[in-house]
Amino acid sequence: MTAEMEARLEGLSRYIVTTPAWTRSFALILLLSACIEVMVIAGKGGEGGYISLFPVAAYLLPALAALALTPRCARLFKGNLTYDWSGLTALIGLVLEIFISLSPPLVFRGSFPFFFANALAFIFAFRMLLLAAVVDFRISRVIVPALLHSGLAMVLAYPYLGLDFLRLSILLHISFAIGVLIFILVIERPLKTNFRVGPLELANAFLAHLSGGSRKLDEYFRSIGESVVVPQVSLFFEREGKEEIMVTIPNVHPGPLGETGGSALPKTLHGMLGKNSLIFHGSANHDFNPVDESEVVRLGGILVADRPVAFTNTTCTRSGRFRSGSVDVLAQAFGNTIVMAATRSPEVTEDLDFSVGFAIMKSGLRYFDNVGYADAHNCMDSMETGVSPATDLAMEHIAAAEMALAATAAMKREKFHAGYAERKVPFTRQQGFGDLGVQVLVIRTSGQTTAYVLFDGNNMHAGVRDRIREKLLAVVDECEVLTTDTHVVNTVSGRNQVGLAVPLEKFYPFVEEAVFDAITDMAPARSEGKTTVCRGVVVFGSQRISQIASTVNGMMGFLVPVAAVILVLAFLTTAIAYRVLTY
Repeated sequence: MTAEMEARLEGLSRYIVTTPAWTRSFALILLLSACIEVMVIAGKGGEGGYISLFPVAAYLLPALAALALTPRCARLFKGNLTYDWSGLTALIGLVLEIFISLSPPLVFRGSFPFFFANALAFIFAFRMLLLAAVVDFRISRVIVPALLHSGLAMVLAYPYLGLDFLRLSILLHISFAIGVLIFILVIERPLKTNFRVGPLELANAFLAHLSGGSRKLDEYFRSIGESVVVPQVSLFFEREGKEEIMVTIPNVHPGPLGETGGSALPKTLHGMLGKNSLIFHGSANHDFNPVDESEVVRLGGILVADRPVAFTNTTCTRSGRFRSGSVDVLAQAFGNTIVMAATRSPEVTEDLDFSVGFAIMKSGLRYFDNVGYADAHNCMDSMETGVSPATDLAMEHIAAAEMALAATAAMKREKFHAGYAERKVPFTRQQGFGDLGVQVLVIRTSGQTTAYVLFDGNNMHAGVRDRIREKLLAVVDECEVLTTDTHVVNTVSGRNQVGLAVPLEKFYPFVEEAVFDAITDMAPARSEGKTTVCRGVVVFGSQRISQIASTVNGMMGFLVPVAAVILVLAFLTTAIAYRVLTY
């Protein structure tokens, strides 16, 4: 993906709304209604203990009824709406009602009924759009729930404002409903034409996933997916008197977010491959997201079936570092298998396009039978470009890998020990930590101890990798810090890297404990490498995420002008009809 596409994908997160608790919305509705009552009393001079029931009838009761009844009404039409969403919708409706009905009459005296009718029509249009996005994209199923707020306000205000007001309100509701339908047809066309799904339908599926774990979004991803063939390099360690350890490098991407697609790939594969398995991040971007968890399970099944039956290698090289430009590669060979971990820290380390990693793997076959190239994915500040083919950055990766391959192939090999440990951390996905916590693989050979520290997270905050490495070099001779790139930590934004929400000082003790435990766990080991060709894995497909992000962002650019034109036309049409009826 290009830098622009990465930015567009990240930019979609700004369209996600986090709802406050319904109790907060309820309290604000009461407060705003009380303010209106105070204004009415002040307007009458406060004489004779004057109290008006109009604010209660026209503002308070409709908002409270909308909050309480909209979820139940939505269920009658086979929709689902939480009370938090209902409260937010009712509160926004009340704010619209207050602003539109009370602000213009300060300038245009005697026009309150006219602007109050317009306010109710705006509420109806707003609720239709919001409920279509949140509850059900089929308008026929949300018209009645959408009408609760403004319909009740219209009925309760009629005794105070008269028949002309009622006629105008009905006309405005009809006119604005037609305007909303036209608006939806306009905004749905680009996405439906290109991807066979409308933005409201996509919003329904996404919110259903966030609120109830619905798999509708995965069903859509599968409908646009394509089958690919990806090689996956794995390294297995058999140890004397200890459990096996496995390192595997999938060349599919653990995205796009939450529990959708392949976001939980590291955890799912870890559960299938065994508790001492480490899932490094391979060469893949969002184009290579598995369409759903079943594809990850398929991948795991292929790996399990391809486990080695014999461990023939007893030696390995020391680990070494090789640099080209901004790319630094840590490489270590185990018999006919080499494992390389690439980083650009302190520069941003981002996804490698599959073709870049695949070129490195094919080039390495001159020296090794199995070539594993892992993206350490360990430095992030702002969203930056991934590594695309034929760019300077791709050439730096290839050059650094070539140096590592040639030099490591010529290194002396000796017997080695391997150790493993893991630590669960008391931090949540929302704080940037996935369910696997911190895992450590330690290799000791030729008097050198190398630690591979793997965080279950999506990248690391800039500088954190370097500070961890600086601390650990007092314990081991060489180390690299990697992340799995799991996207379960991303539900609202792509920026939730390890070290952003939780400072290093709070989680480093868990890292150090895991490293010491892995050193204690070391035992003489033998290894076997495997390159498994995984066929028929269904992923999002080439440039699909970029195209969706580009279409949605482009569509957002003309939403406001289109909405303004439609609303003005609806208003003018109604105004003309109102003049005809009243004169």
